[in-house]
Amino acid sequence: MTNSVKAELVAGKLAEYEQLSKIYDDIVKQARPHLIVEGQGKILLALADEDHLSQRELASRLGMSPQSTSEFVAKLVKRELVTLTKLPSDRRVNLVNLTAAGRQEIESASREVLPFVNALSEAELDQLVPLLTKITTAMYADIDASNPTLGVKFHKLLASRYLNQFKK
Repeated sequence: MTNSVKAELVAGKLAEYEQLSKIYDDIVKQARPHLIVEGQGKILLALADEDHLSQRELASRLGMSPQSTSEFVAKLVKRELVTLTKLPSDRRVNLVNLTAAGRQEIESASREVLPFVNALSEAELDQLVPLLTKITTAMYADIDASNPTLGVKFHKLLASRYLNQFKK
């Protein structure tokens, strides 16, 4: 088989994995909301790195609109993953604070090993990790070259949190 045919086969398998992963999340994991890299998940991860930020500061750091930030924070308050407190020096400013449950959500999400990974042997896992690392490194390089924005930095933050969690 030629290299280009193999590359097309791999690309097809990666696309299939991406779609199956979304279906898997919707069907198998529907009972428990999980941390994602959008909206509420972005806010939780930002607070995990630096807690007690104002909603305005969160919006600025994450490249989100103040309205979206406010909506996501309200949902997180309802889920009891964050609390809001007033800044003592300026009562108009709401500080967003991560709760113990919020920290637990972040930690459990970053430790979660998908059950289907257990289909691989130890030797296969040893082969897969460096291959995926090589692929994601190339992806980060392409993303950085195309659009080195705050969102890209955030995705790197997420990836490094996962990697650091599993190295412990």
